[in-house]
Amino acid sequence: MSSPLPPPPNDRPGHQPQPHQQPVQGWTQPGTPFGQQPPSAPYGTMPIMAPYGQQPPASKTSGMAVAGFVLALVGLLPCFWFWFQIPGLLGLIFSIVGLKATSAQAKKGRGLAIAGTVVSSIAIAIAVLFTLYVYTSDDCVTNGLEVNCQFDSN
Repeated sequence: MSSPLPPPPNDRPGHQPQPHQQPVQGWTQPGTPFGQQPPSAPYGTMPIMAPYGQQPPASKTSGMAVAGFVLALVGLLPCFWFWFQIPGLLGLIFSIVGLKATSAQAKKGRGLAIAGTVVSSIAIAIAVLFTLYVYTSDDCVTNGLEVNCQFDSN
């Protein structure tokens, strides 16, 4: 045999519904005459969620700041440390454009743009120092695009 259903949430003893909760259709709150709606939430209260069909306002992050930071991180890969530093240069350019876009507080991402500027500058400096070392070292011989370096452990 099945057990009886529990009472609806609004009929539990000692339970008072919150002002933003609506009672279940067909049930009334204790103390209200049948057929009358209980009082609604007071004027000026904020709804918990956005109304149906509306999206909450999205915060805009500067795409240039994000792209500059990502390219700066790619520029740290050792395969880009020789001759050219295209990801680092693009990361520096995009980060500077992202800094200008976030300076008016219209978009977020200023921290990403600053970090992208710093990291891409470091990546470019590493590439320049590595290239100078290879071309000026006595241990490395260059023949066009081919580089042969021999390092002795002694």
